[in-house]
Amino acid sequence: MKKIIAFLLFGTTIATSCVSKKELTDANSALNSCKATTEAQNIDINNMRKHITQLQYDSAAAQKAIDKFLNDSITQSKSLHQAKMEIRDLKEANKQLAERVTGSSNSSEIKALLADLQKTQEKLQKREDALNESEKNLKNSQAALEKSAKSLAEKEKKVNELSAIINKQDSILKDLRTKVDAAFKSFQGKGIEVVNKNGKVYVSLDEKLMFKSGKWEVDEKGSNALNTLSKFLAENKDINVVVEGHTDSLAYRGNGYILDNWDLSTKRATAIVRILLGNKDVNPAKISATGRAEFCPINDNNTSESRSKNRRTEIILSPNLDELLEAMLNSDK
Repeated sequence: MKKIIAFLLFGTTIATSCVSKKELTDANSALNSCKATTEAQNIDINNMRKHITQLQYDSAAAQKAIDKFLNDSITQSKSLHQAKMEIRDLKEANKQLAERVTGSSNSSEIKALLADLQKTQEKLQKREDALNESEKNLKNSQAALEKSAKSLAEKEKKVNELSAIINKQDSILKDLRTKVDAAFKSFQGKGIEVVNKNGKVYVSLDEKLMFKSGKWEVDEKGSNALNTLSKFLAENKDINVVVEGHTDSLAYRGNGYILDNWDLSTKRATAIVRILLGNKDVNPAKISATGRAEFCPINDNNTSESRSKNRRTEIILSPNLDELLEAMLNSDK
């Protein structure tokens, strides 16, 4: 009889272990998918920030080029005006010389006047050629100026568009943080910490608030906090949620269904998810749970105090940035 009982207990343990591993695999798969999406969004946002910086650099260069074109155009315009004045004077001098040649009867004087007239005409031709070249250069400068001005306007428009998207993303995150702070106002200083990190809002729950040592059943105080969060999620349906369980580095020594720290952290995360989903208005497709065991500590594990801070649950809230990313993609077209 004892052998039968022992066999049944052994079989139960194996079955439980299989379920735990499957839950862990499924949870990690869901988490990795969610993280991949979030990381892709963060990469897009970071690329957009870099693009804005490059556009601002290009805009400054374009403005510098425009200033140079303007200065060159002013200089060329002055030279053009001066050339026109010189040509006018040369034409007048040429006209007077021609009149003097016509009115003179002295052959030597006529010869001298004709020589002066020839020089004046040659000088006039050079000045007219120089005038034509100046007009051509001025026209080219004006065309380059218009092109640079158009390029600058396009870059400034792009900077404004992308900056508006970034500002909107910052505004969404700030608004989310404000709402989360308000939702957990009554729990401040009671085992809950809210911080912004990597474009997301992290709600960190101390083990003492949520669980007894080595257990995964949520305490009443923790349930009250989670019910507050579930109401918040029901009212803000576009928020993506990842629940991560964390432990310290000490090996799990309890009995029952728990195998190790991986198992404990995963069961704690899924226990929290089940409470959140107790609110029927919370969308299950927006939530994933995973256990991280002792491998993502926020402190060393050298003292009991630091280990207690590592034994936490983090609820990571990510605002929906799909519309912003679509706007960013459209801005590149």
